[in-house]
Amino acid sequence: MPISLSPQAARLLSAPVRTRKRLVMLCGLILAAAAIAFLVHRQRYISENDARVMADMITISSRVDGWVAQRDVTDGDVVTEGRQLVVIDQREALMQVEELKASDEALRLESEQVKTRLETSRNATESAVAAGRAHRDNAAAALRSSQAALDLARKDHTRSENLIAENAIARRVWDQSRTVLQQAEGKHRQALAELAEAQANLDQALAHRNDPHELEARLEQLTQQRAEVQARIRQKEVALDDRVVRSPINGVVDQKFVEPGEYVIPGQRLVMVHNPKAVWVEVLLKETKLGGLKPGQPVSISVDAYPGRPFSGSIERIGTAATSQFALIPSPNPSGNFTKINQRVPVRIKVDQPDDNPLRPGMMVEVDIDLAGI
Repeated sequence: MPISLSPQAARLLSAPVRTRKRLVMLCGLILAAAAIAFLVHRQRYISENDARVMADMITISSRVDGWVAQRDVTDGDVVTEGRQLVVIDQREALMQVEELKASDEALRLESEQVKTRLETSRNATESAVAAGRAHRDNAAAALRSSQAALDLARKDHTRSENLIAENAIARRVWDQSRTVLQQAEGKHRQALAELAEAQANLDQALAHRNDPHELEARLEQLTQQRAEVQARIRQKEVALDDRVVRSPINGVVDQKFVEPGEYVIPGQRLVMVHNPKAVWVEVLLKETKLGGLKPGQPVSISVDAYPGRPFSGSIERIGTAATSQFALIPSPNPSGNFTKINQRVPVRIKVDQPDDNPLRPGMMVEVDIDLAGI
């Protein structure tokens, strides 16, 4: 005999069945929404965990050899551009510079002396030449005067000779004319001698005009020697400056490679630094994910070291070749067996570094690239 239930009892018995159905429907809706959200996320975002923080790691090397006299920084120190990092023993270089400067000073003093002698020689030579020309001109004038007097004395004596032959004059007048002629001849010979002497003195003065040329040649030689010494001084000063190694950037010291007392050679590493404000993220994306990727698209970054702390950036540059092209060991396929492998392309992401510089080179990060963000 069937059992009859009241309506109230029937409602009580059927209530759990309806609740279960609702729960099942609710779970189905949640799963569908999650699936839709996942599909939308995959279509709009590219997610990748093969990414890390990068920076230009500057390895500062020595340009000279020598003993490390001091090292002023250690790992983690903040440095400014131009700050002294390492000093290599400078004593020998300083002595070489001082020796060359002493040689330059000696050459300078000798050049000053030669200049003084050159000026004095020029003045003395010109004075001697001027005096010699004046003396010669005077001697020439005296010779012309004596020549005129001699010619007149000869004419007078010839006239006296003719007159004495005719007994037209006294013997005394003839004697006087002959005496005057003899005196004129003596003065003429003396004038000739004085002119020859004056010409010889002038020739000697003109010959001394070559003396300044010798001094000028010496002065030119000293000038060239000074130029060579000064060039060596500049070279040694550069080598001296190279013994004080300074930071080329504002940054932090990542690693030191030498200790005071060690001997270093040119090219040996001393300190490694980087600029914490100039970091970026490099992500290696599969080539199948490059479609729709453009510079400027926003990127959300999560860092393993800072869970829950978001970072932001944007695509700066997309690589022009896959990473396999830069492999040290090529992978030829001589056997003809080919297996297609999905290649990866480096993508550089510009990062907004916070003031406390939490992003450090080498840190692993995960990125989400918003394809619809630009």
